Formats: sequence, C-alpha cells, structure tokens
Amino acid sequence: MASNRKPWTERILNAATKEQTVSNTVLRRRFRIPQTEMSNDEFNTSIGRSMVHLAHTGRLQRVNRGEYKITKKGLREINA
Repeated sequence: MASNRKPWTERILNAATKEQTVSNTVLRRRFRIPQTEMSNDEFNTSIGRSMVHLAHTGRLQRVNRGEYKITKKGLREINA
C-alpha cells in the first residue's frame, strides 16, 4: 500500500515558502516531530540531508550554517 505522505523535499519547500529561513528547529516545530519520536541523528539524516540536496540542486540557498531560504527555482517548482 502506497503512502499518502509527500516526500521530505516537497514538505521542506512548502515550509520554506511560509518562513523567512528554514533550519532544523524550524522544521521540527512545523512538522510537529517531537524528539521522542525522531532522534536528532535520525532527523539530521533524513530531513537534514534533504535540505542539503535541495541546496545543491538550487532550490534552496544557504544563508548561514544550517539555515536555508527558498530560491526562485524552488518557488517555481512548488507553484507548478
């Protein structure tokens, strides 16, 4: 049975459209993922790697260490 959840990359881009910058703490709060459900290591390997991948492909831009903002390319992808 297929999952109805959106991929992490799409969920991160949606959150980035609503926030100035996205970071691990912002995403943990927006996705409502408590530390008891997903440890920091699991969070960094799944969501953190997805943010780095989005930055590498040009859909997010790195502002500071661990903080990213959405680019025009990311906005076009969300609006498509």
